[in-house]
Amino acid sequence: MSTVRKVRRLKKVPDGPVGQLASALRRSRAALGLTQAQAADAIDKSTSTVQRAEAGAVVPKKCVIDGYVAKLGLDPQEARLLYENATRSPGRQSRPLTPAPHPRMVSTAEELGRALARAWEEDNRPSMQTMEDRVGAIRDADERRKRFAFLSRSAAYRISHRQQLPSSVEQLRAYLHACQVKERRFPVWIRAYHRVKAKEYQDATVKQTAEGEERRRWRGWEGRRQATEIMLGAGLRPTEPFPGSVTAPWAAQCVTCGLLGRFRLSAVMQGNGCRECAVPPP
Repeated sequence: MSTVRKVRRLKKVPDGPVGQLASALRRSRAALGLTQAQAADAIDKSTSTVQRAEAGAVVPKKCVIDGYVAKLGLDPQEARLLYENATRSPGRQSRPLTPAPHPRMVSTAEELGRALARAWEEDNRPSMQTMEDRVGAIRDADERRKRFAFLSRSAAYRISHRQQLPSSVEQLRAYLHACQVKERRFPVWIRAYHRVKAKEYQDATVKQTAEGEERRRWRGWEGRRQATEIMLGAGLRPTEPFPGSVTAPWAAQCVTCGLLGRFRLSAVMQGNGCRECAVPPP
């Protein structure tokens, strides 16, 4: 006696944006005549992951959606719209976006860092592996590979979490592509990047000039004499020649307690002398 195997019917997806996303996933898979297990093999995920994604109870991870787009024929624009609606649906607690100016208004490194972090957040915070894969794909497809630098997962993490800025325009392009920023918007980002780098160079030049003037101030006999008087006035007798900089350690002995130590003239000028004598007795 032969047995007839029953085909398991999927439950109806719930109403709302998450359910609409799940229905789109089901349709793209069904159009290829694949089971959920076969679809899981195609996108390199577990069967339970595909089942949860198509159930419509929770929003699947972005990498699952990307798998349906790349392997199962889901329209990328439809996928992005449905995913955005699902992640912003009522009742779903979303993380706030980093407040950041438009790239046209960026003028400092701190502002550029916030703007780059927001670009990643607006792309629903893709994983670092996804970002690396996106850049790898465009580098392989683009004949002008020099336009996009390699973007490692660690670099993607540091830039998206405001720990560093892109090291070059090529890495900036790679990061923006990894965040799915349209290429027509790249020029405004690149101009912002150049403004920030120009300001950093200007600030570094001003600092270098100020440090040079400070060194010249303490150079020569008059500077050494003035530095020695400041140390003696703080109760410290130098035991070596003045190093020529207010920030360089200078060996001296406390005339009160006899402590030998190394002191910075800049700290002494601010009232920080012998640490032993500065501690009140019990």
